[in-house]
Amino acid sequence: MKQRFAQLGLIITLLFSTFVNSAEIDSIDLKVTMKEMRLAYTQAMKSTSADEFTSRIDEMSNMLAVAQSYNFSPDRAEMSNQGLNKVEAILHSIQQTDVTEDNLAIAKNKLEDIDSLRKEYHKKSKPSVWQLIFG
Repeated sequence: MKQRFAQLGLIITLLFSTFVNSAEIDSIDLKVTMKEMRLAYTQAMKSTSADEFTSRIDEMSNMLAVAQSYNFSPDRAEMSNQGLNKVEAILHSIQQTDVTEDNLAIAKNKLEDIDSLRKEYHKKSKPSVWQLIFG
């Protein structure tokens, strides 16, 4: 009987650890993707040529597609996807423009809107201390 309980405990532990590990992997992948997007954003903002800027925008667009495929928790899915869709709209509008050396500064100004969205949606996704205390 004790052996059965030990086996059952082992099975439950293995199942639980598999669930937790897969959740952590998904989370880590999204964090890595977002950090890569942030790096591409920074590099685009520092770029001095239209070609380099366009290349970084394309990188961001590819990483955005990965982020959009992420399976967000039900309580955060709508808000997260809304933010990602706004980022997509900005990137798409930049990609529709033929970015040249002459209009590079204008394209960078459009790109700054993405950083504003990042701040806004990170603030929305992380509750304040007061919200945690008082609900």
